[in-house]
Amino acid sequence: PFEYWVTHSDPAYNDLMREVQNYIDDPGGDPAVHEVFTDVMFNTLLDDIRGVGLTDLGEVERLWRTEYRTRRAVSGFLKDKSLGAKRLASMPDRVTNTINTLAGGVLLRPTVINCFQGELGSVETWWAQWRSFMFATTVEVVSERMRGQGPQVVARLLEPILHSKYPAITAEEQQISIPLQILCLAVFDAILVHMLNTIASSTWQGLRTSLCNALHLHKDELILRILDETYPKADVVFIQEAAAAFVDRIEQHSELSKRYFVLHPMKLDGTRDQNSIILASRGYFEAESAVDVTPKVHQHLQTNEVWPSSDGDLVAVSIKGKQDGKAYLLVSFHGDTNGLGTLPAVRAVNRLARDSLQGHILLCGLDANTYKEHSNKYQGVGHFHQSITENGFGSCWGDSPDPLSSTTCNARTYLQPQLNKAVGLADKFAKADKNLKDWIIFFSSQVSSSPGTKDNTGHREYVPDMIFPTLTFPSDHAIVSAHLTLNGGDDDLPPPAPQP
Repeated sequence: PFEYWVTHSDPAYNDLMREVQNYIDDPGGDPAVHEVFTDVMFNTLLDDIRGVGLTDLGEVERLWRTEYRTRRAVSGFLKDKSLGAKRLASMPDRVTNTINTLAGGVLLRPTVINCFQGELGSVETWWAQWRSFMFATTVEVVSERMRGQGPQVVARLLEPILHSKYPAITAEEQQISIPLQILCLAVFDAILVHMLNTIASSTWQGLRTSLCNALHLHKDELILRILDETYPKADVVFIQEAAAAFVDRIEQHSELSKRYFVLHPMKLDGTRDQNSIILASRGYFEAESAVDVTPKVHQHLQTNEVWPSSDGDLVAVSIKGKQDGKAYLLVSFHGDTNGLGTLPAVRAVNRLARDSLQGHILLCGLDANTYKEHSNKYQGVGHFHQSITENGFGSCWGDSPDPLSSTTCNARTYLQPQLNKAVGLADKFAKADKNLKDWIIFFSSQVSSSPGTKDNTGHREYVPDMIFPTLTFPSDHAIVSAHLTLNGGDDDLPPPAPQP
């Protein structure tokens, strides 16, 4: 509940976050890591890691002694930018923070930064619960990688961090990245428990409970209500970063299940638990005609193009319209953080549409992760628009998308695993991630669009310069909607695209 700044009516929230920021900026008597996460705890952790079958731990022991043990907990560990770049705490946090199980349950790691409901009043109390969760709790998730393996202890859900995807991590660290993630996650969680009980022992757990009730325990309920009540006439809904269990919640919803069927990747990602899905209207599309062509998109990626994708980021489906009998290609895609994989993905979809799905009407909903300015590190709005236009695409943002017309307005707090991205209370608006990231795109020869609209309230309204999520709108991306009209030449494809 604490990762991103939230628009909150209770002043106690800002008070707590200000205290956390002040402590991290100037920790005073900043303890050494081993004074919080002790040598006894480290040795116990090694035994636990060996107990789940990870036995080559000599290099991890060396790194503990030479790299981590004597660092200052806040200034040397939490604020170390290299740890953030290597994802050694943020990646295992993503996997284990909140686990949606194959059976429909939810498991929460004992940590400050989720909705764990147990007592975390001391490091000692936390440690016993953390070990039990990571090494004694078995779980089965929706994961192609673990298909057929049965329940696994939580620690075995972690995957190696690859140098090819995160260049900051060395080849040597990649080899031991699973036990190294476990160690860094344990140290990270221990420091947060120590910090919160140092600065706000009597208040922080109660405030966290109130945030969890609003933003997480009822998050799916809020999203489903917005879809049901505010957008009941939508024929296609593109959703990104959905938990695998969210598919079941839609299919069990009394109204939405009658209105839509859910199209999702064959390889649902229940480990990262971030999936692109599509809600297709039962009145507009023939459910029995749906064919998953996601693997074919991957096959059309050129070898010289970089696409840092994961299972669940993309779903592409060929489907027939019930009312008009036309063939449609529906695509939902979630780009990487910097947006550099978005254009390769769009080009692969483009090639598929030309090579083997000619005559299909293409509709794509993208969390493209595009930014105001283009560089070799970030995909820019203007460059993206120009590139897709050259490939025959149009978008809901018209002929001249405004890079300042943002669909996000969020900023990370000091209570999350990537402190290099933290923004202080006074700067949360000025330094917020305010970018036009979300798009509806199509072949302009086939489809025309009304001007796209944005919504960060759940009531078809967009409040400028408001940090979101809020207590009533639980997403950090605005809803983007548009009315699409098929052109007379709706089966025509544009001329061949220039080479990228």
